[in-house]
Amino acid sequence: MSEIRFVDTTVRDGSQSLWAIGLRTADILPIADRLDEAGFDAVEIMATSFEKKMIRDLQEDPWERIAEVRKRITRTPLRMIRGRQLAAFQITPEAVEELWYERMAAMGIGQIRLSDSSNTPEGWRPHVARARNVGIDVVINLIFSLSEKHTDGYYAERARAAAALKPHRICLKDPGALLTPERVRTLAPVVLANAQGIPVEFHTHCNTGLGLLSSLEAIRQGIHIVNAAIPPLAESSSNPSVFDVARNARAMGHSTALDENVLRPVEAHLREVARREGLPEGAPAAYDLQHYQHQVPGGMISNLRFQLGAAGLADRLPAVLEEIAQVRRDFGFPIMVTPYSQFVGAQAVMNVIAGERYRQVSDEIIQYALGGWGREEAESIVPEVREKILSRPRAEALARVKPGQPTLAQVRERWGGPGVSDDDLLLNFFTDAQQVAQMRRARAERAGSEGSHGLQALIAKLGEARSVRHVLIRRGGQSVAMQA
Repeated sequence: MSEIRFVDTTVRDGSQSLWAIGLRTADILPIADRLDEAGFDAVEIMATSFEKKMIRDLQEDPWERIAEVRKRITRTPLRMIRGRQLAAFQITPEAVEELWYERMAAMGIGQIRLSDSSNTPEGWRPHVARARNVGIDVVINLIFSLSEKHTDGYYAERARAAAALKPHRICLKDPGALLTPERVRTLAPVVLANAQGIPVEFHTHCNTGLGLLSSLEAIRQGIHIVNAAIPPLAESSSNPSVFDVARNARAMGHSTALDENVLRPVEAHLREVARREGLPEGAPAAYDLQHYQHQVPGGMISNLRFQLGAAGLADRLPAVLEEIAQVRRDFGFPIMVTPYSQFVGAQAVMNVIAGERYRQVSDEIIQYALGGWGREEAESIVPEVREKILSRPRAEALARVKPGQPTLAQVRERWGGPGVSDDDLLLNFFTDAQQVAQMRRARAERAGSEGSHGLQALIAKLGEARSVRHVLIRRGGQSVAMQA
């Protein structure tokens, strides 16, 4: 039997799925060396959705996080996650893309896992080329979806297209937790047969309680690299627990390239963070058949419920979910991932409120129909619907706008001025210069308040924590242990 290998998703997908990107750098650094020692194929460190959250809410520097983690994780590749565009809801200038890849390579990012919201080669190709130019390996996501379009034949063709680009790996990715063990049984062999020998990873979520079972079925079908997370940042809407996948894989007769004993203190540390910060711990989810019908991500349903409630329309949520299914059908079954899930959801809300389909449409929907988000996307829209969207004056105005490609100097002028550093330019692009400056001031204030009082504050805090019975402080090869 073959060896099962793992990619760690705890710090990235676990934090994003369960804690709204709330895991702080200070709580990552104490476990980084153990993630490096455990035997993972790669460690996900961040996605391009993190920068805005870190700067605005956590008041942390994303590039500092990468640098500090890279000092501690020296053997295992660090992986960054991204989509076709750096910022989900706006098209990225090529000069910014080029600079981003250069800086990621300089910071020590070894792998990029790349999603295109429609699984199109035209979306993958430029990123594979840019990454290869700076020495970064690319993992191409083959995103799973449910529709009459997303057949075995579709995935066979897209797997061949991905393999033709010679990526480091292909990842059969199920961000919506839509895969069942039965569907994995038919789909995984198709992807493997058309991957042309390129290694295939498996990535799923646990929203419907089937993540672990689907992962084990992927292993049975011959996929031997699994994305998994460490509890309490596993299960619920996150990825399967690495401990559960490893234990069951061994029961199936496989060996595992992972030292789980190294990871047990990581679990204990994260549970303490959850208790300290009042954050949820992942747990097995109940099966939900309706999830397969509307395919709306869990976080998006929460937002819809809140927004409709604020408008006094809370009772219209069932109608909106039903309309989402219709809008998705009208648009040729786009995969319900960012930004397309938000486009479809917002249009469904407008349809329900207006009482007529497509009487009102947003600029994003018009740009989508014009081909601004991709040729395949625009051509997949039902012709009558596309004509209705594009027959209004606003569509004519937007069609006349032909965005050019600014030079790096123009980009620098727009996002910070001639003296801005490359790293700050990128941070300004994700947010703005004012917010970056506020983040820097907050960091300086925190550093000034810690100083010599840091150890005293730590001892006082530990003394107040009744649940703490054992303290281990390690620095380099030296350690001090204290036990109550």
